Amino acid sequence: MMTLHAAKGLEFKIVFMVGMEEGLFPHSRSMMDKNELEEERRLCYVGMTRAREKLFLTYCRKRLFFGQKTTISFISGSRFILELPEGTLERNLNTMESDVPDYL
Repeated sequence: MMTLHAAKGLEFKIVFMVGMEEGLFPHSRSMMDKNELEEERRLCYVGMTRAREKLFLTYCRKRLFFGQKTTISFISGSRFILELPEGTLERNLNTMESDVPDYL
């Protein structure tokens, strides 16, 4: 596990990028500033291009924010995922929202 900043210049067979949610990546503080948002986009690109064979982009449907349970809709995945060219992603949603256990 490492930060995206530390990953610059490195490559890995498999990369997991977790927390790919609006408000986390890109961070909520960067969404109002075009330059900050572009920097977050560049960092995302760095992370994605570290993978030689497989890249996993994940986001939550439920998350605790400051101890409060929050339900996140399907559409709240990061805009960076949504901006990828069509046909790039292989979606793996084997369960429906109602089938997901509520561990939080």
